[in-house]
Amino acid sequence: MAAGNFQNCLPVTLREEGGYSNVAADSGGATQWGVTHATYDAYRDGKGLPRQDVRLITTAERDDIYLGGYWNAIGASGLPAGVDLSGFDYAVNSGPKKARFELAKVMKTDAFGAVTNQAPAAIIDQIANDRLSFLHGLGNWGAFGKGWGARVARIEAASLKMAGAPIPAAASAARAKAGAAKNKAIGAGAGSGIVASAASGLSPVIAHGGWILLTMVGVALAVVGIHAFAAWRQGQRAITLDQAVADLQAREKAALAAQAASVAAKTTATAAVAAEQQKIDAAKAAIASAAPEARAVIFPQTGTPPQVH
Repeated sequence: MAAGNFQNCLPVTLREEGGYSNVAADSGGATQWGVTHATYDAYRDGKGLPRQDVRLITTAERDDIYLGGYWNAIGASGLPAGVDLSGFDYAVNSGPKKARFELAKVMKTDAFGAVTNQAPAAIIDQIANDRLSFLHGLGNWGAFGKGWGARVARIEAASLKMAGAPIPAAASAARAKAGAAKNKAIGAGAGSGIVASAASGLSPVIAHGGWILLTMVGVALAVVGIHAFAAWRQGQRAITLDQAVADLQAREKAALAAQAASVAAKTTATAAVAAEQQKIDAAKAAIASAAPEARAVIFPQTGTPPQVH
């Protein structure tokens, strides 16, 4: 279990939330680091502190809000590594209540309430799919849908990495699902065309109660839309997961390069110190081997400077 993983998960979500924003289409209003002004007001009220602009929130206040209001609210410390991040980000993005409901749904338990031995990768995948379905049903999907979809995929990738699961496998699975959904959309589209043709040929019948055919056309078109969206969603997941793999590889490469540079710099510094020490040792040896008169000049025994004639 991932006890105390909050400090590892929080930076991932904060990267998604960004800094200050105040977008008219966002019902949350003014937001700093993902904390809305309303949430900040409630937090300050609870602490007996005067309200202030959300842009003045401190990092300590921010972390306290995320820990108590989201992480602890969904029991994230008791979740497997990776699953905790997926659940936590869901809570931040859509509310703790929604995240708790989702976790209760996907975290299958036995008769005694203990979580069964499920692969974290499968849980993470289900959370990502359900998040996208929920977000797509929101009225402001048109304004934020593309960004939301990318966020969900990035969180899925980061969660899989925390869980030690292979991200490329998830990307391949998403591409396969996208292909299957696309084929279903094409098939449903062909079916709706047939139904529409039949309906147009039977217009006299429709006029006398054949509305069922028209209903069938509507249902068929709706099915096309559902499968088309599923194809787009899985395609976006695959693209974002692939990008996440590339980003992670680039970060690991940069980290290795930085580590190598640090080792090289340390080696160079050590060599320089050693060279200086050799010079000091050589100077000491030269002084030690000098004639007594010379040593007396260099290190006089009294406080009287040596006389130069």
